[in-house]
Amino acid sequence: MQKTTRRSGRATRHPTCLCSCLIVILAMYAIPQNTIAQDTQDLHLWSLPEGAKARFGKGWISGNIKLSHDGKRLAMPCSIGTWVYDTETDKALHLLTGHTGAIRSVAFSPNNSLLASAGDKTVRVWDARTGTELWTQAHENRAAGVAFSPNNILLASAGDHTVHVWDARTGTELLTQEHEDLTTDVAFSLDGKTLASASEDGTVHLWNVLSGKHLRTLKGHTLSVTSVVFSPDGNTLASASEDQTICLWNAQTGALLHTLTGHERPVFSVAFSPDGKTLASGSWDKTIRLWDVPTGTHLRTLDGHTSIRVSVAFSADGKTLISGSSDSTVRLWDVDTGKEIRKMVEQILAVVGVAFSPDGKTVAGCTWNSTVWLWDIETGVLLRSLKGQTRSVNGVAFSSDGQTIASGSGDGTVLLWDVETGAALPPLAGHKRSAMSVAFSPNSKTLASAGIDGDIQLWDRQSRKPIHTLTEHRGWVNSVAFNSDGSVLASGSWDNTVRTWDTQSGTPLLTLDGHTDRVHSVAFSPDGKVLASGNHDNIIHLWNAQSGELIRTLEKHKSVVNSVAFSPSGNILASGSDDHTMMLWDVRTGAHLRTLDGHRGQVKCVAFSPDGKTLASGSGHVVLLWDIVSDTNVPKTANTTSPKVISSNPADGDEDVDPVLMFEEGIKVVFDKPVTGDLTVTVGGVDVGWTSTVEDSTITLTGNARQELTYGTVYKIAGTVSDNEGNKTKVEIIFTTE
Repeated sequence: MQKTTRRSGRATRHPTCLCSCLIVILAMYAIPQNTIAQDTQDLHLWSLPEGAKARFGKGWISGNIKLSHDGKRLAMPCSIGTWVYDTETDKALHLLTGHTGAIRSVAFSPNNSLLASAGDKTVRVWDARTGTELWTQAHENRAAGVAFSPNNILLASAGDHTVHVWDARTGTELLTQEHEDLTTDVAFSLDGKTLASASEDGTVHLWNVLSGKHLRTLKGHTLSVTSVVFSPDGNTLASASEDQTICLWNAQTGALLHTLTGHERPVFSVAFSPDGKTLASGSWDKTIRLWDVPTGTHLRTLDGHTSIRVSVAFSADGKTLISGSSDSTVRLWDVDTGKEIRKMVEQILAVVGVAFSPDGKTVAGCTWNSTVWLWDIETGVLLRSLKGQTRSVNGVAFSSDGQTIASGSGDGTVLLWDVETGAALPPLAGHKRSAMSVAFSPNSKTLASAGIDGDIQLWDRQSRKPIHTLTEHRGWVNSVAFNSDGSVLASGSWDNTVRTWDTQSGTPLLTLDGHTDRVHSVAFSPDGKVLASGNHDNIIHLWNAQSGELIRTLEKHKSVVNSVAFSPSGNILASGSDDHTMMLWDVRTGAHLRTLDGHRGQVKCVAFSPDGKTLASGSGHVVLLWDIVSDTNVPKTANTTSPKVISSNPADGDEDVDPVLMFEEGIKVVFDKPVTGDLTVTVGGVDVGWTSTVEDSTITLTGNARQELTYGTVYKIAGTVSDNEGNKTKVEIIFTTE
């Protein structure tokens, strides 16, 4: 079916229209049952943002997970899309993308053929077997919750101050009801005649689906209601709230049966067991609680998740509970014992640092879930996860021989890992608080680490003993970097300064005071002549590393600059920002070359591969790899894909050129970046002897005699130019004078 997009209105539909639509729908079709399995290989290549060539990580779990009604599929809403898993094999089947923001809710149709998702401002419906998007509808400001009717025919959605009912197959709007406050979730009764809608005003409303008549308002919560669900027999309605309670209601009379208390933070999700006797609740307090529905008695608490927004779902047989959390894990629990069976999904969490191995074959990412992850760049295979620190890992670096990885952690330790075995040496414990950054010297004999305590430690790698402690900063030190020969260390601090240090003596060299806010990142150019710093005032500074003189500032980011990195040639600087973008800059001119836009969150780190052809960026729960050569490093003429003369000079194929004017001004070929090389002017294959002069991104051709260019002659400008990365472009421009 062709995908359609419509925008909903706010007017309530006449009840008779809905009844007529339902009759027509029932008569016209049944939802097809065909199935096409998506290949589960190369997950790192699925649904990439434009310009990216690989992804590691699956995004953070952003909403309620849901099981298909036959228990065979799990839908996991994430920041980059909805992942659909086979519950028997734990393999990913689909990544459903299209939402531009985090997905809040997903739901399978009772016959398991459709999957709906709500996020950003839209509701989307997919063929659950093929992963094909069928239709999209829009709420005015946000879409928050979705639910299918028991007969598979209707889809309800919550969001804004409205509840919408749609034809589940076509996306036709059938009914709109108004709330006084924002709506958060919806649920159909067992017979499909009643719709429950939850609101941020702490109420639950019940509606007659066919007539659209408001039946009653359930008042029992003091804060926003986050989740509603009917029991399998339709007799009980459960509602969860930010007030830390769950209410159980008589679905027929609206009477409050029980108020369940015990959670210490907002309750995010509730689910009934298939027999309706047990209720599970997931909370921002990181726990799951099981309750006896008839009595309202607390049965047991399941502990294991390490982060908020715990959502829950029962297996089809009721013996297993599945939970998902912002800690990026999906866990299976034995309902009878309350014990964790296993982790079905475990993903990376909040990437804050990336580094390439010296051979360019492996990328490492450090994350807030106390782990360093290693991926094979070519295959996307997770090679190893390094776990040994007890809090977030904030910085990661490879030694120059590629045999060792250093990681700095929020627990104050620095660990050295053997890359081949994954074994860690005893920790280097020199920081009083979190270690934020680590860096090896070029020969890897020295390791620098910096932390929240404001200190910088220099370590002898072999003896693992401290060499110097550098203590001049008066705030957090977020970043350290060595120059090309290891003789100088640069540091960036929350005291708004960049400092350089003599690594042999440990004495301070320069204090650079140009920033007006906290400095988040520093990097030396490969030749050690330029020092870059990015900071909280959205600006990048380029400094003369020897004199401390400010060379220029780079201003285009709209928020905090978290990370800066030079390409191996030193000609390009990459920056990552809280504005969700990465930018590439010409170091010599300060020109902005390109913006990479594909992350859904703040970009915390960037790093170039050793050959300069790939940029890695970390944001949220994802590392993206970008192909730099194909779009940025190949020289091109301005605004075109091949060299082209500008201004009053002859363009390719121009037949109305005044050769006298052309001689006086010279012929200029302008590229979008600095180039080197020679161009020649020929007539009939003979070089006419013009001089070719290169200045940054412009090559100027000038002659020494006016008669060298005459009327009615065909001329060719030709040659090969290279950029500073060694990438070549052939130039051929033909024009005729009259």
